[in-house]
Amino acid sequence: MGKGGAARTTKSHWEEAMQRRWFSAAAILAGALVAAACSQAPAGGGGANKGEIIIASDFPTSGAERSSGRGPEAGVAYAVSLNSNIKGFTITHKPYDDAVNGAHDPQKGAQNFTDMVGNSKILGVVGPFNSNVARATIPVANRASLVMISPANTNECLTQTFSYCDPQPSALRPTGKNNYFRIAAPDTVQGPAMADFAIDTLKITKLAVWSDNETFGKGVADNFAKEITKKNGTVVARSDFDWKSTNDFRPFLQKAKDAGAQGIYAGATSATKGCIPRAQMKGIFTTDIPYMGPDGIGDTQCIKDAGDNANTNMYFTNAAAEAAQDPANTALINDFKSKYTSKEDLGAYTFPGYDCAKILLDAISRAIDTAGGNMPTREQVVAAVQATKGLKLSTGTYSFDNNGDPTSATMAFYQYKGGDWSFVKQFSVGQ
Repeated sequence: MGKGGAARTTKSHWEEAMQRRWFSAAAILAGALVAAACSQAPAGGGGANKGEIIIASDFPTSGAERSSGRGPEAGVAYAVSLNSNIKGFTITHKPYDDAVNGAHDPQKGAQNFTDMVGNSKILGVVGPFNSNVARATIPVANRASLVMISPANTNECLTQTFSYCDPQPSALRPTGKNNYFRIAAPDTVQGPAMADFAIDTLKITKLAVWSDNETFGKGVADNFAKEITKKNGTVVARSDFDWKSTNDFRPFLQKAKDAGAQGIYAGATSATKGCIPRAQMKGIFTTDIPYMGPDGIGDTQCIKDAGDNANTNMYFTNAAAEAAQDPANTALINDFKSKYTSKEDLGAYTFPGYDCAKILLDAISRAIDTAGGNMPTREQVVAAVQATKGLKLSTGTYSFDNNGDPTSATMAFYQYKGGDWSFVKQFSVGQ
C-alpha cells in the first residue's frame, strides 16, 4: 500500500513466510454469488414453525465508534435476513451496542452478554469488535457455553499462550472448554505486517510509536515496534497514553521529530483518539511523513479527526480480506448495497461480520441435525462451530484450530485517497 520503492535484497524469516503466501487478489477469496451464498446456507425448512433461534451481535454502534461497529452489525443483519428459516426454526437477529459515551466499553459489553446468557433463544453471538471487550465478555459467555465468533478481535492473548499474556487465555475460560472463535488475523501478524510495509515499501527506518494503552492498541503497537527492531530499524520514541485524559499529543510528536522520526505508528482506534495526532502533526512534521495504524483507525471518524492533514500518507492494516476484491462477490455486494444504504453500513468489517453470521447459521443447521431436528443446546452449537471445515464464504475459506483461531487468515492494506480509504493489497497468512 502506498509509495512504491525497490525491493530490499534481504528478507526477514517473517517476511519470507508471508511472501510465500502472496497470491493475486482475484484468487484470494472463494466467495460466491448471492444464489451460491444462499446455497451455502442451511436449507430452509417447511412445515410448522418449531420456534425462534436468535443470533445476537455486540458492537460499538453509537457515537464516534458507529463508523466501526455499524458495518459488521449490518453484515450480520443481512446474513440473517437471507436465512430467516432453518429446518423449521425462525432465525432472528438481536443487536447490542457496547459503546458508552461514544466509545467501546468492556463493562457495557459484559452487561450485554449477561443479558444474552439469560435469553435461552440466543444460541450464538457475532462479536465483539474490540479486544478489551472480548476479554471482559468471554468468561461470561463461557460459563453459559454461549458461542462467540468475532470478525475483528486481534489481540493474540485471547487465544494464544505467551509469557507476557495477562490474563492467559485459560483464565478467560472458567469451564476449561473453548467457546470463542474469530476469523481475524492476530496482532502478532497485524503489527509486523505494517512494520514490514514501513521499512520495505515506504523505505523509512526511524519510527515513533504510541498507543492508547488498551488491550488492542498496546498489543499491536508492541508487535509493530518489535518487528521494526528485528528489521534493523529504530523506534526513536515510544509512549502509551491514557487516551481519556490526553488531548494534546504535540509534546510526544515534537520529541519524535527531534529524534528524527520518519513516520508515526498509532496503536489505537478512532474512538481512543487514534487520528487526533495526525491533525496535530501539522506545523511539527511535513505533510509527507507517513501516519500508520491498525484496523482501529480504518473508518470515517479517523479521516474527520485528521482534518486538513488527512492525505495519501495515511495507511492502515485490516485483519480480514476485502470481499470486493473477488469478482464472485459482486452480486452479493450489490444486493447488500441495495438494501443497506447508509454509508456506515458498508465498511472494512461488513462482510467479515456477514461471514461470522454465516458460520453460525451453518453450525446451527448442523446442531439441529445433531438434536434430531429439535432445538439444539448451546453446547451443540459450540461443537458445530468448532467442527467447521473448509467453509467457503465471501472473505475466505474457514476452519478453526483448537484455540478458536482460523487456520488461515488474510491481511489487507489501505491508503487514504480522494476523501476515503482505498484498498491497496492483501495476502494470506497462516496462523
